[in-house]
Amino acid sequence: MTLAWGFNHLDPAVAQTAYETLGAIRRGCPVARSGELDGFVLVTGYDEIREAAQAPERFSAYVDGLGASAVVTELREAVAPMFETDAEHHHQWRRALATFFTPAAAAAQQQYVRAICRETLQELIPRGAGDLVAGYTQQVPPLVIGRVLGLGELERAWLSEHVRALYGAQTLTDTQQIGRVYADFLLEQIRDRRAHPGSDLLSCMVTTDVDGRTTGEDELVKMTMLMVAAGHLTTADACATATLQLLEHPALRELVAADSGLLEAFVEELVRHEPAVAATGRTATTDTYLGRMPLSPGDRLLLAWGSANRDERHFADGDVFRLHRERTPTPHLGWGAGEHRCLGRHMARVEVRVMLEELLRAVPDVRLQPHANVRRTFGVIRGVAALPVQWSHR
Repeated sequence: MTLAWGFNHLDPAVAQTAYETLGAIRRGCPVARSGELDGFVLVTGYDEIREAAQAPERFSAYVDGLGASAVVTELREAVAPMFETDAEHHHQWRRALATFFTPAAAAAQQQYVRAICRETLQELIPRGAGDLVAGYTQQVPPLVIGRVLGLGELERAWLSEHVRALYGAQTLTDTQQIGRVYADFLLEQIRDRRAHPGSDLLSCMVTTDVDGRTTGEDELVKMTMLMVAAGHLTTADACATATLQLLEHPALRELVAADSGLLEAFVEELVRHEPAVAATGRTATTDTYLGRMPLSPGDRLLLAWGSANRDERHFADGDVFRLHRERTPTPHLGWGAGEHRCLGRHMARVEVRVMLEELLRAVPDVRLQPHANVRRTFGVIRGVAALPVQWSHR
């Protein structure tokens, strides 16, 4: 049966009760139509989301107005290689870039991540209070992805400042103005790599030919924007959500602080329970079915990954955060599934783990400020708007 739901993942009012709402929708109809945002199909069930993610011949990663295009609107007409392509075209790009995101490549960034964390925290500690989102979790990831791209130290600092300004802009005018400056900066870097390629990620993106052609500048700018967004937004929000989890559960925090070896399991369960990538889009390319829902070419789908990880058909207590959750034959989908499974997951694991480790080491008594009103965010990305905290002066 097809049910009509007025669900809009971009509505801020959805954020606080997102998973309660998605759970009710999932139990009623795991594939349902929403009349919001010009109409789309909301997919909330584990089996249905995994099926759509693993069938690129039926569901394309390119979708207008949902998913990636909702994160990067400055170049809406351009198609970002790898992020918005499928099948062999996507596979060629993924193979070309994979070497920069292996477990070994992620481990090689650990020392730099730790140094940036300590430097950032040293500036915060004397204040005794602050917002950990703006002052910490959003500070580290853009510098890391900037380094992977091959930017120099000053360029990384510029990137970090402008990326944070772009996604923190309060008006459409500010977003457009900052977006144009940011796009021009990336275009300059792309042209420089065309003339003087190196061994970094951006050089690889610029010099890789797929399907016998060189990728155009607009495509590369959009691809780089999405690469930075993937490296920055998802990691920053994952760390903010992880920090909130520890602040709201003192016993769990004491356990993790006493044994940093538990952080890997903590991060993995967090990604299952509250994945930073909340939803991504797909477009039906043929007449098909998903669940019992008939679909036509052009139908837009929204895959709600966090809902899949709480599907009672596979996770009996999926709404519960459980540090020592046993591995099951059913893997969680917090990193995605299919050919678009998160390429940077090893890097994200290292960053979030080290950021939490350094925070707990530097300010072991960090706590939410009295009467703090913590507001969660939801949309394409799941996170926390701000974390007003305090700690003892040291």
